[in-house]
Amino acid sequence: MPMKTMFRRLIRPILELQARRLIARKHLKVVAVSGALGKTTTKTAIATVLGEKYRVLVHTGYFSNFNSEIGLPLAIFELKVPGLIINPFAWVWCIIQMELQIHRDYPYNLLVLELGTDKPGDIPHFMTYLKPDIGIVTAVAAEHMEFFADLDAVAAEELALVAGSKQAVVGYDDVAAKYRHHYVERAQEHHVYYGLGNKVNYGFEIGETDPVKGTTGTLFKDGHAKIIGITFGLYGRHSAKAAIAAYAVADLLGLTRQQTEKGIAKIRPVNGRMNPLPGINGAVIIDDSYNSSPEAAFAALESLSAVTVARRRIAVMGSMNELGTNSQRYHEEVGAACTGVDLLVTVGELANKHLGPAAVKAGLDERNWKPADSPYAAGEFLKLMVGQGDVVLAKGSQNGVFTEETVKLLLADPADSAKLVRQSPAWMRIKREQFPDADK
Repeated sequence: MPMKTMFRRLIRPILELQARRLIARKHLKVVAVSGALGKTTTKTAIATVLGEKYRVLVHTGYFSNFNSEIGLPLAIFELKVPGLIINPFAWVWCIIQMELQIHRDYPYNLLVLELGTDKPGDIPHFMTYLKPDIGIVTAVAAEHMEFFADLDAVAAEELALVAGSKQAVVGYDDVAAKYRHHYVERAQEHHVYYGLGNKVNYGFEIGETDPVKGTTGTLFKDGHAKIIGITFGLYGRHSAKAAIAAYAVADLLGLTRQQTEKGIAKIRPVNGRMNPLPGINGAVIIDDSYNSSPEAAFAALESLSAVTVARRRIAVMGSMNELGTNSQRYHEEVGAACTGVDLLVTVGELANKHLGPAAVKAGLDERNWKPADSPYAAGEFLKLMVGQGDVVLAKGSQNGVFTEETVKLLLADPADSAKLVRQSPAWMRIKREQFPDADK
């Protein structure tokens, strides 16, 4: 067994015990978010709204990816994973800091946690030391399919949060009926659904949505309009669902209407998730470069097509990682959904090999498809193309893709690169290793 793996297995139960002790001793409320789509945006929206009443800890920035294994209990204490994970002295220091925090005044009274899963059993394990007051499941969709046999296995994993929570809030639109029936309605008496429209417990009808101005519409509870004409800074139908989830959780936790309205108005995009940025030559960039999956790609493309004032709609589509044996089919399906764009640029081996050709086969003019060997090549190509009124969607993943680097080359203000994902020295080193010719 590798030394790092051994250390993780040894230290994890201790960290989890400390987290459980802190939650119990400080009587903390816990809100946990799982799901195959939109976890981070939903988590951040919920934390933004609940901040109008509670002192909220939400892991962002450095902690934003600490949603599994040893990272989550450390994030609860606002501690980082030691640089050298096999250093026992560093772990002793962490445990001492945790112990001190347990006995000191804790600055928060509510935790908003994101629960990620890479393999079956991750979320059920979280439930062995967390008992969320409210568990939110955003969606069941294809993710990490090299580790999950099929979508049924993904549903069992993500919806384990329902049984493990005191109350469940579930995305009606993005969890199939058979999974809602089996994992929500049969297993959880105290559950509510949220989604678009007014037929769910907590709903939202969109009046208008714009990449820069955000989304305006009406919030419903049990079919009755409750907040009319509210505006928040998220773009697109799928992004709006995060605000609905935040509304549901705020209502269940007793926020006043004034607190809820004030909080929802403060909701903004998370870096790398449908985040609008000013582009060169008057273009608008929709930066959705953090990650990509089939359902997320479909939703992003739908949002791009819904832009009403655009000279051209340009899509930069990167390969989707971790899709297992059905990867080719998923890329072809997303490619077939690209026929409505004016220009398609693909980045990464799978996107170039399967997504782009599928778009052409489905009807996209081959002259409007440009395969790129790297995100830098894609950016250099588009620098010569984009102009006033163009809207550019950048959708991507991590290794071999990194479309945030495409976005960087298209920014009107280079200082906005601070709003892009994966800009740390460690990530930039990885990018240089994967694309050694980028600076030549």
